[in-house]
Amino acid sequence: MLFAGLGLFAWLLLTRYTNLSPRSEEVLGPVWGAVFLVALFTVLGFLTLRISAWLNAQYLLHARSKWKIALAYLGVMGMFFAVDYGFLVVGKLLARAQHPFTFPNGGVRMLVVVWLVELAVLGLLLANRAMAQTLRLRQRSAELQRENNTARYTALQQQLNPHFLFNSLNTLVAEIEYDPARAVAFTRRLSDVYRYVLRVQRLPLVTLDEELRFAEAYLYLHRVRLGECLGCRMEIPDEMREYRLPPLTLQLLIENVIKHNAITALHPLEIGIAVRDGWLTVSNPIRAKRGVESGGVGLQNLSNRCRIMLGRAIEVVHTEASFTVKIPLSHE
Repeated sequence: MLFAGLGLFAWLLLTRYTNLSPRSEEVLGPVWGAVFLVALFTVLGFLTLRISAWLNAQYLLHARSKWKIALAYLGVMGMFFAVDYGFLVVGKLLARAQHPFTFPNGGVRMLVVVWLVELAVLGLLLANRAMAQTLRLRQRSAELQRENNTARYTALQQQLNPHFLFNSLNTLVAEIEYDPARAVAFTRRLSDVYRYVLRVQRLPLVTLDEELRFAEAYLYLHRVRLGECLGCRMEIPDEMREYRLPPLTLQLLIENVIKHNAITALHPLEIGIAVRDGWLTVSNPIRAKRGVESGGVGLQNLSNRCRIMLGRAIEVVHTEASFTVKIPLSHE
């Protein structure tokens, strides 16, 4: 409809204001002349849209050869001028004018004006289509980014589970050997822990309340092995328990504390878990074990997970006396 209207506009201006001879106006002025030009512009518009769609689809292939794109649009512009000029020439030929290819008395000026108006309308149309194409590409890019983030998140999260399983099974083996009765209770608690692990391992985020309850069960498993020399102090306001964070975050941090610090009856260790300024903090005094090196892989994975899902990485505060990890929380 747009191009049909453009054809009607061109017919009105070309037949009324190009100073044609009376005989030429009689040839081009009737309704059939308008129908002819409207039909021609409709076909030309369809062709233009097809060329535009093809260029959008082939843009990446021709991005390095932009002259090809420019040449295609110059060709479209030339076709519109050719249609306008050809319409007048055909009219003058049918009217048997002496000079069918020339337009004196301002005819050329009006022909150019009509052509420029057509180019303006065409430019707005193509710009609108280009913007729509850009929005579609951005939406597709956002979808691909979300899919990529999900894949990256799953890959990072799966790196935690084998480490957790290894430590849990070692603890269970030790309890079966030294205290079978306690091993039964340990197995039941381990079942609860793994039920949580299996439930959340595909989830992007869980509530802080769920993580805290899991942490209590997980700490119980280690107290069976270490005794009451491992403690935990939790300072979490009730209104913060519905905040969200990546699952198994506390498992990784607690495991790191136990792995890198000496914990004995003479030197008990207490882990502090609190919420401050919208961040979950997990801190512990430093009592470094000898011969234990830290590669930082676990914390780096956790940082990457938080960056992907929450938009912020973790923060690590390491002093001579204490080690603190701050995890961002989401309230959405």
